[in-house]
Formats: sequence, structure tokens, C-alpha cells
Amino acid sequence: MPELPEVESIRLFLKPKIVGKTIEEIIIFEKKQFIGDPKKIINKKIVDLQRKGKVMSFKFSDQLYLNSHLKLTGQLLFSKQFDRSLFKNKIPFTHVYKMPGKTTRITIKFNDGAALFFNDLRKFGWLKISQKPEVPNSLDILDKNFSFEYFKKALLSSKRPIKVLLLDQNKMAGIGNIYANDSLFMAKIHPLRKSNSLKEKEMKTLYQAIIKIINEGIKNKGSSGADGAFILPDGSRGGQQNFFKVYQRENELCLRCQTPIKRIKHGGRSSFFCPNCQKYKR
Repeated sequence: MPELPEVESIRLFLKPKIVGKTIEEIIIFEKKQFIGDPKKIINKKIVDLQRKGKVMSFKFSDQLYLNSHLKLTGQLLFSKQFDRSLFKNKIPFTHVYKMPGKTTRITIKFNDGAALFFNDLRKFGWLKISQKPEVPNSLDILDKNFSFEYFKKALLSSKRPIKVLLLDQNKMAGIGNIYANDSLFMAKIHPLRKSNSLKEKEMKTLYQAIIKIINEGIKNKGSSGADGAFILPDGSRGGQQNFFKVYQRENELCLRCQTPIKRIKHGGRSSFFCPNCQKYKR
């Protein structure tokens, strides 16, 4: 699932290319994935492209928003020419270079001939029209108000495993499985530790690790993991997978101590950790 660094990388790529463009037509192949009346944004100009957590919002001049959530396998691809939408790389799950493809669910055409293709193999993602951004109520990890005190309060308020809490978008917006695993490794904290059991020093170390790994992910333009689902709007891959600490490294040697990385399942997700560096403490 695209997380904060992936969605931010998409936003940074798209913003200079689509802000100022006017929507001419919206072609919907999968009705359940477009929420709202598409006619409301036809002939409307995009004036900004915003993000909070994993949600990106296209802002229009009359205070309408088109929100996007990519969920597990969503992709946004941009082409300067709808009629010649060829990409240098084969698009994952479609096995073709040209869009629209078999996983294209929605196509947005602009009045200058450019187009945006919303692909989604699993059909869990969505586009939604609203009068305000359809985003989490919690603070974004990159928000200036996401302070250590805010983070500490969130941890002390819960007995849930720290890994589960980090994924709760109602507590903090943007962290997903990739960056939660690697943040906990950097902070030497076991994923099953109860959130409120962490000492203040451990909380500070984890807080700093989260900020560092999120910014590293953005610098490397997101993570294209083993499934290859995440791509940038030009069809290229991100680079953070080349710097995974423990995520998707089961049985590989720990970067610190050479102990084989373990994988466990809890909270419906896989957690990767070093059993030596991240010893479980009650």
C-alpha cells in the first residue's frame, strides 16, 4: 500500500504538471471507485494539489476537491497526450506500455490533451468529490505540529502493540507497514511491545526514527516493494526498497548484528524484526 512517502512523491511529481489544467472529461470504468457526480468538476481548473497522510486532494477554484486514496494497488499515471499515452516501462499488472490498460478504472482528460489514469488491480482505491479534503483527523507525520509531545501522548494513551498503533491513521497520518517496520528496527523496539510500556528515551528514539525514515522515503521517491505495485506517474519505480532495514528481508541478515530477520503476523499484517536488536520487553 502506498504510504506517506509514496503519495508525497506522486504529489511532487504531478503538481507542476497538472496545477492550472482544466478537466474536460472523466471516463469511469468502475463506478464504485468514483464517489460523487463527475459533472461537478467538468470544466473546472485545478488550483492546488494537497496531501495529508495517504490521501491526496486535487483542489479546484470553487473550493471543490477530488480526493484520491490508492489503498493497496492504486496507481496514478500521467501522460501529456491522451492519444499517445506511451510509457518507457511496462506498467505493473497491465503488462503493457500504453494506457488505458486492463486495470485502468478511471481516466481524467484535460482540455490540453493530457490525461491522468487511475489504475487499481484490487479495486479498493477510490476518487471522491467533496467540499473539503477527505483526510484523517489526526496530524500528518510531516505537519509542523507533529511534535514529540503529540507523539508521546498517543503512545501513552494505548496498550496496543506499538506496531499496531503506528498504523492507526486516527493517531498519526501517513505511516504504513513499510515505514513502521523500519522505524521500529532503527529504534531497537520489538513490534509487539505495548505502546504505553515504552520509556521516554525509547519514545524519543522512535519519534526521531519515524521522521528520519519518512524523509528518507521521500528522498528516494517511495518504495517499489516485492509486488512492484507502486510506481511514479511516469511509470518509473521508487528507490527506497534498496534501503529497507527489515521490511521484506525475512531470513536475511540484520544490518547491525548479522542475526537472521524474523517475520511474524499480528493485527492482520506481517511484522519484520531482528530478534537480537529488538528484544521483547514487557
